[in-house]
Amino acid sequence: MNESGYQKKIIDGIKKDGGEAFTGSFPTGQADIVGMINTKYIAIEVKTPENYKRVMRCVHEEDGLYVIDDNSSCLKEHEFLQITKLNNTRKRGGLALLAHNYEQVKDYVSENIR
Repeated sequence: MNESGYQKKIIDGIKKDGGEAFTGSFPTGQADIVGMINTKYIAIEVKTPENYKRVMRCVHEEDGLYVIDDNSSCLKEHEFLQITKLNNTRKRGGLALLAHNYEQVKDYVSENIR
């Protein structure tokens, strides 16, 4: 399945659970999906499972933010901007994550909305 198929499944899951989400032609670095869950803004950068694993080999979470490891050679040029924008959303109190399935989104939301 290509990335747009994963995007559709995530959007469908969010809407099924009462949230709002959409995708479109966004500027470079903008998350693939934006929306609202439980009155909180959410931004989701969707990757295929293979690309998710590749990115997460070079990124870890620390103090609620994505941190790019010293060995960042596995990241594509635009992914540095994507990670920066996800972090900026988190710093402003929004929800933001990298994901390839709706279960990841649900788990992240349940851990970050209290």
